[in-house]
This record gives sequence, structure tokens and C-alpha cells, in this order.
Amino acid sequence: MRVWIVSLLLLWNLPVWAAQDGAEGLYEMAAPPDSAFIRVVNLTGDQLDLGLDEWRQSLAPGRAGDYLYRPGGEAQIRINGKSFDFSFASRSVQTLIFDGQSMRLHEDTYFNSRLKALLVMYNLTGQGASLQTANGSVTVIGPLAAEDSGDREINGVKVALRVALTDGTSLPLEEVVLQRGRVYSVWVVPGASGPEARLEEANVATMP
Repeated sequence: MRVWIVSLLLLWNLPVWAAQDGAEGLYEMAAPPDSAFIRVVNLTGDQLDLGLDEWRQSLAPGRAGDYLYRPGGEAQIRINGKSFDFSFASRSVQTLIFDGQSMRLHEDTYFNSRLKALLVMYNLTGQGASLQTANGSVTVIGPLAAEDSGDREINGVKVALRVALTDGTSLPLEEVVLQRGRVYSVWVVPGASGPEARLEEANVATMP
């Protein structure tokens, strides 16, 4: 069983990027008002080439791409020659999970608080999962059903967390300092020797 830990510290003003110290956050500087934000997670074992409007991304196996932005409305996402049609609302945020055949949509929170941190957990396994403090005394998110996601706003604090699965498996995560105005994503995914958990840095793309 492997547990991957990568710090996720995003400068936010919107869903998944952190507010900057200045008067303008990244959203105001990078994206038109009322944009929709979309990212794709590659759950396959192969490299993926992603296209959306003028955007192009290359996604390594097991990794999430940057959030891309576009006007709300009908859109077509292209992955390794396959096309997927979607309709995205303005001022919305989506994470799309690609398993090699289909794409599953998770609606993310349109987050703009500078007073709290945001934790988002994606349970992409076939069993229930909860995000807890390391000693199991407090459940932070969940329990989440299989293939579900959830989030919670939290005060800035240093905390050690773990993912607890319904079969009794515990996947510890390294201690992290949750900073206000930032977002942290917890991924729980199937692995070769059982479920794995990781934190993964995400960003908003700044130009096609």
C-alpha cells in the first residue's frame, strides 16, 4: 500500500486557486467574469492529451490537470481523440474523472473566502471513506459513499489527517498547515495493492 503526499497550497480568490495579498485575486487577473472552471483527472495508466476550446494539456497517469476556464455553455472536451460533450454553467467549478472510457463529473465548491481554508475530498474507490484527524477522534469530511466527493471550510491550523475506509483501512497523511484562503484536495483512489491516498497541488491555467 502506498500513500502519496504532495502539498496542495493554492492562491485563491475563486474555486481552486488562492486569493492573493493584493486587491485582485488570481481570478480577476486571469479569467473573464462569470467563467466556468473545469479540470480533468487522469485515472488511467497512460499519458493523456486534453483539448478544450483553445486549451491544451498533457496529463500524466494519476494526475489532475490545471483548472481551465471558459464561458458558460456547451463545450466539447477532447481526450486522446475521444470527444465528450458537456454544458457548464457560469460561475461553476467542475472536476471530471477520466477512467479511460468515460468521464464522471464532480461539482466543486465555488470558493472565495479569505478567512478559511477549504478541504476537498474525492473518494474514487468502491467503498466508503472519511477524512479524519490522525487519531480518529474527529471526522472532518464524510463518510463519503463510493465515487462521491465533499468539502469543508476550516480555520487555518496545523493538523495531521488520515483517510479511514469502511473496511478498516487507515491511510495516514502527513501533517499539513492549512492556510486561510487556500484549498487542499484529498484524493482517495484505487491502487495496485489497495486504496491509496494523496494530496495533489492544483492551479488555474493562466493562458491557452
